[in-house]
Amino acid sequence: MNRDWEQWLDRLKSANLTAEELREFEAALQADPANLDAYMDALLTEAALESENLPPLSLRDRQPLPLRGRVRRALALAAGAAVIASAAYFAGRKTVHVAPLAPVELAMISDADAAAEKVGIRIGQPLAQGSLIVPSDSNIAIAMRSGARVEISGPARLTIENSGKIRLHKGRMKSYAPTYAHGFTVDTDDGKVVDLGTNFVTTAGTKAGTEVHVLEGLVEAYATGGMPGPYDLAAKHAVILKDGHLKSTEYLEQRLNVPLNPVLPDSDGDGIPDVVEAFYGTDPHSAASKPELLRFAESFDSFPAGPFIGAPSPSGTPIVGRHAHWEGKGTILEQGLSYQSNGRSLKSSGGGLRTVGDNSTGTLLILGSDDLAPQGVVYISFLTQMPKAVARGNFFGGLLLYKKEREELFVGKIATSKSYGSRLKLSEHEESFPIEPDDQTHLFVIRCDRTRLVTDLFIDPPLDQPEAAVHYQMRYYDVPSFDRISLRSGGPGGFPALFDEIRVGLSWDAVVPVDR
Repeated sequence: MNRDWEQWLDRLKSANLTAEELREFEAALQADPANLDAYMDALLTEAALESENLPPLSLRDRQPLPLRGRVRRALALAAGAAVIASAAYFAGRKTVHVAPLAPVELAMISDADAAAEKVGIRIGQPLAQGSLIVPSDSNIAIAMRSGARVEISGPARLTIENSGKIRLHKGRMKSYAPTYAHGFTVDTDDGKVVDLGTNFVTTAGTKAGTEVHVLEGLVEAYATGGMPGPYDLAAKHAVILKDGHLKSTEYLEQRLNVPLNPVLPDSDGDGIPDVVEAFYGTDPHSAASKPELLRFAESFDSFPAGPFIGAPSPSGTPIVGRHAHWEGKGTILEQGLSYQSNGRSLKSSGGGLRTVGDNSTGTLLILGSDDLAPQGVVYISFLTQMPKAVARGNFFGGLLLYKKEREELFVGKIATSKSYGSRLKLSEHEESFPIEPDDQTHLFVIRCDRTRLVTDLFIDPPLDQPEAAVHYQMRYYDVPSFDRISLRSGGPGGFPALFDEIRVGLSWDAVVPVDR
């Protein structure tokens, strides 16, 4: 007879069979136990697929299903009961014993790093319903059968419930669902997030609750035990689900790469994270012991006025970083720059630096390997003054952060624009600010948060307000990695620019000191 069990399933479910056809079906099952096994595989697969509303598979692609989970087991057995009863009746009420079946594949590991492979998570590995633990410092990717794709950063623990739903117990997970996978859901103890064709990151398993950061598109968020929702959440927004409530939080585009708890421990409460204190050799458990917050300061008042040719900074220069020194060329000025705002003045002293202005020649500060800790927040501030007359030409001037010979961040007058601006990591896209060179002194502050992976730029911040009250003009969702600072300018016929009060530190107040 025809061994197309899928066709027989359709005919049995429709009850559109003659007595002769039923006897033929009975004979086929009795003739060979393998026929009964094949039929049962097809039957249980059909039942499970229907219960999960999954797209049908051809019979050759189906995998045998386990009898697990009260709901799925009840559905599968209910779907098969009438058919098996009919077969058993024609077989003389013979008892049928079904062997345990292999799990159905709901997803597959599409990427795994070395740390994941050490614990047995490998590319191409099929995943059935159940738990998965991703080790610390590991990153994996999963392709869901529904079409959704997820990336997970360890440490993480999750449960795959079906092809369209994952419960995230702890960890960070980035989800993407194309149009045909709308409805993909991430459950946590604090609520759930439903994908409406978007790209978002979910973090769970901390005392802060569940965070949702929407990179693009739209999601629906529900808080467990709170208002029924849903809360619509659009791109570039973030919320926290906690105790039945939803509240806004800081949007972090790289939340998948940010530690699960982005607040570095500060055991003694002195405002300096333990890892930063350990780097500088101070006691992280004593508030009376903390590193110097101003790591580097240069007012150029210790250099003799006149041409400067890159020798190390002379003794007495206020440099905290012992191995930092200047190289390159410029001109040292007796009178430096000053800055006032809202009746307050930035601390400054005599001396300043004028660049050569010939495009390629600059003044370069080489930082020592022990000058800046690799974690935490770093602040950089500087004063600059550039001529107004040539502001509209193809001129540039600014402070640049380098990692050896690679540009990491440029802040100053952009050559392609008439205004001040910035560029991160040689990006083709440059940001322009609504301030043009105007013969006036401007204060720039750069804040690099290497834990949250965020770089903020401030232009002429008010000096009468604390850091928390000052809003940035530009934010990058990445951070520069640098070991040197360059002061350069150039353009047709030359474009000298003035710089002064270069400061690098561990706090806002350290690099924006105000005269009392």
